[in-house]
Amino acid sequence: MARKAAKQSDAISEAIAASFPGATVQSKRELCSLWAGYGSIYQVFLSNGNAVIVKSITPPRSNSVSNQRKLRSYEVEGYFYAQLAPKSLARVPMVHAIERYDGPSFCFVLEDLSAPFPDNTYSLQGVYLDAALDWLANFHASYWNHANDDDGVGRDGGYWYLATRQEELASMGTDSLATKLKAQAAAIDAKTRDPQYETLLHGDAKSANMLWKKATDGSITCAWVDFQYVGQGLGARDLAYLLCSSTSRSALRDLDALLQRYLDTFLSAMATLGKDPHGYNLAKLKEHFHWCLLDYVRFMAGWGFWGNYDWAIAETKHLLA
Repeated sequence: MARKAAKQSDAISEAIAASFPGATVQSKRELCSLWAGYGSIYQVFLSNGNAVIVKSITPPRSNSVSNQRKLRSYEVEGYFYAQLAPKSLARVPMVHAIERYDGPSFCFVLEDLSAPFPDNTYSLQGVYLDAALDWLANFHASYWNHANDDDGVGRDGGYWYLATRQEELASMGTDSLATKLKAQAAAIDAKTRDPQYETLLHGDAKSANMLWKKATDGSITCAWVDFQYVGQGLGARDLAYLLCSSTSRSALRDLDALLQRYLDTFLSAMATLGKDPHGYNLAKLKEHFHWCLLDYVRFMAGWGFWGNYDWAIAETKHLLA
């Protein structure tokens, strides 16, 4: 699966030749650039009529903490696609090849999901939010109690956990909310861990990483991409991030109903897989969710607020009152 090539064009060509014998690259178009200039994602059209997605990572030469965190995240993503993705009940892209070239640079050749999932939507509500919750529930059930000594994934899923965000902690303001969150940061962080109920997290559960399909009967399903921040943790960490990043205040009028939707789908998937949920119930999920919400707002208070931050701030103030 993982091979070494001298440069990007060779890496892409070799990966495609290995995955699609006799096929060559006809054309490609850049879909987007990666965060902080770390590369690009392309849609590549082949001579055999197929299309694939190529995620090309070309990191800068740097010893900074931020650079090391990003490099590690792409290694995690490659490991997930190669070793863990086949176990997922939730729809994820299939990996065709992983190529390394020019030191730390590498690329993934992935299934193009744009044909089976042609739609995009960004502010989730109604059936779209339900489908996103169902996806997360199935994903979390797939990796429930995943071995915590698996070095291929992060010990902590996501990218905002306290140990890796000390600069943001130091940058928090002096207003009442930031002061409370900063003072309680370590205690909140500890409460976001509960090994009996941990799974693997997607780690970047926002609508920009989702593709959508609407069936003729009106039902909605989705597939997710971008698995850089897969790691251990409570599923509620993904839920908190999803609801803070990709919904509106109006979509969250009945938070308990949304959490119950997630829980029902999760327990159904666990039964299908024959796994023990250890009595996981709505009360425990809400407890986990509240701590994970506080933790994520702590990060935003030092990094910058975005998404559905007005709701997140209001909820946080209520929880800290």
